[in-house]
Amino acid sequence: MKKVAVLPGLLTTANFFCGTLAMTFIMRGQYLYAAEACLAAMLFDFVDGYVARLKGAITRFGVEYDSLADMLSFGIVPAFMGYSMVLSGMGRFGAGIFFLYAVCCALRLARYNAQAFKEERKAFIGIPTPAAAGLICSVIVLAGRYELHFLVKLIPFLMLGLSYLMVSTIRYPAFQGTGAGKKKPFLNLVGIVITASVVASFPEISFFLFFAAYAASGILARFRFRTVTAWIRSILLTDALPEDGKNP
Repeated sequence: MKKVAVLPGLLTTANFFCGTLAMTFIMRGQYLYAAEACLAAMLFDFVDGYVARLKGAITRFGVEYDSLADMLSFGIVPAFMGYSMVLSGMGRFGAGIFFLYAVCCALRLARYNAQAFKEERKAFIGIPTPAAAGLICSVIVLAGRYELHFLVKLIPFLMLGLSYLMVSTIRYPAFQGTGAGKKKPFLNLVGIVITASVVASFPEISFFLFFAAYAASGILARFRFRTVTAWIRSILLTDALPEDGKNP
């Protein structure tokens, strides 16, 4: 293993640790802490990928190890948390949602690994597993901090929708670039400071809005693309026909 791959590996291990910590919280019924541990795992997952790309230390071992940690932190943890909080009271239907979410997460990660070294992606195919888990966890944190317990009842529907988005072909932006910030470093610094200030002031709401907006962005982009395509096609077909509407 390359020496430069040690640091990304340690960060991935921290991701794995947060996932196991979240599982212990779930078994104790401390769902708010479990959701926060899952969100912490996302931070380590983002940083380890950034460091690996920055150091040129992306290896097959690192990709596989990262996916194993992601399966725990962003597949099993949110699925088990949803089952313990809501789905367990829904009988076989709840167990089915639990299984569906977990297997869709595994399929999403397997597809990502199969394509990891084929091309440099500017977009993810299907919503990434950390983003899907982030939306579920942000809902739980928001419900716990502001006592909006009715939001918990939306988790089964949320898990069903996210299961589809993970295995769909809807494209989502991939924030993987390492050189984009060099073009306008001052403006990027100002944006980071403002964003950090808002998140620090309203962390629960900020995380929820971010993950909800990200999940909706791919759907809206697909809908807009299809609408524009249909509009252009209708114009071309109309122009191609003579005025009497008959084929030439």
